[in-house]
Amino acid sequence: MFASWWLAVIGLPVFLQPLPEAPDQPAAVAVASGRVSLRQPCLRLVCPDAEWQQARRTLAPPRAPGVVDEIRPQRLPRLATRRFIGLHSPASRRDWFDTSGGAALVDARYGMEAVRSGATSLQVELGTGYRLQPYANYGTAAQGPVAMGQLRLSQRLGGLGSLRQQVRLERGRENAYLRQTIGVDLELAPQWSLLGDFELRHDTAADGGDGHTDREGSLRLRYAF
Repeated sequence: MFASWWLAVIGLPVFLQPLPEAPDQPAAVAVASGRVSLRQPCLRLVCPDAEWQQARRTLAPPRAPGVVDEIRPQRLPRLATRRFIGLHSPASRRDWFDTSGGAALVDARYGMEAVRSGATSLQVELGTGYRLQPYANYGTAAQGPVAMGQLRLSQRLGGLGSLRQQVRLERGRENAYLRQTIGVDLELAPQWSLLGDFELRHDTAADGGDGHTDREGSLRLRYAF
């Protein structure tokens, strides 16, 4: 108490003016009566996880003079969990890899669709394998490793029909075997169609190595019930 009166008497003139904490009393009287504390306020800084929290002064009822509200951290709302959604693109089947095995041939093939449009489709296939049975399934004339290639073409002919063509070549140690088929389908009426097929087979080792070619064709008229 004595120290407070001493400061009020010898202090600066500012102590003669009211303080904000006690506007109805002169500064000297407010200090002497204890309504105003000369102690510096003690502020505490709380920074746990500062990047996710913010400090704010909590709203509370008026406190006694000289008491400083405590700064309390407020946690921000939890951020929504970020979801990673993969870009989904349906398989287009523009390329593929296939293997097969049987009593006549064991092979592996890689293919791709080189052309795809509303009216045209062109597929190319390449592969290697081992022939177990000569000439089976339009193959070469000897057992052993072989290389093969295949081409498939499909073409719409306006609104009248379609054209199909398939060329398959197999090459072995002794010979090469080529098979080509062409088919044409024409729509004559809503229920009538004309189907034409032509097939060509060529064997370079036939007839003692002079080569042999077979040709075969057919023409059919189909009625759909």
